Amino acid sequence: MTLHIPVMLEECLKYFEDLSIRVFFDGTLGAGGHAKALLEAHPEIEMYIGCDRDESALKIAKETLQPWQDKVVFVHGNFANLDEHLQQLNVTEVDGFFLT
Repeated sequence: MTLHIPVMLEECLKYFEDLSIRVFFDGTLGAGGHAKALLEAHPEIEMYIGCDRDESALKIAKETLQPWQDKVVFVHGNFANLDEHLQQLNVTEVDGFFLT
């Protein structure tokens, strides 16, 4: 398996460092590198919604994010359908949003 290194990871963490995040939507979850870093940096996250169109990427992300399995919801779909995804999860607002 090839190791995936998330782009601009430090910049991402810096942007969210002083924020309290309860619900986060990641529209391009990929292998879960940004998600892992954000979940480590923000233990207050109650729900991390990881969306990706690539089923193989979601499979890798499920392994990467296994320590947070009680917080992460995996969505197989396109972030363009954000409203639909949030409605299906009964989520009315998010505190953080990420697309790379």
